[in-house]
Amino acid sequence: MLLIIGVAGVIFGGACAIVASNKHRDVLGWFVLGFVFNLIALIVVAALSPLEKEQVLEDAGDKLRPDEAVLDKDELRKKAADLAASLRQSRKS
Repeated sequence: MLLIIGVAGVIFGGACAIVASNKHRDVLGWFVLGFVFNLIALIVVAALSPLEKEQVLEDAGDKLRPDEAVLDKDELRKKAADLAASLRQSRKS
């Protein structure tokens, strides 16, 4: 009996994970929910709308820097040269 419950849990968990992946949702979380709640979790994840890419990035904590915050190559080279000059000067004294 436990074998049947375990196999059904893996099957429904895998199905929930696949559907969740296609909808850009948390795969591991939906696998666990599908393993525990079987058909109910599969129906719920199938009824959910897909997340937009912006929402996925926000949920993952991957905040993109705004364009004005990104330094261009010339600014980076100037800052690197200033840092190197200050290191050389500190070594001399």
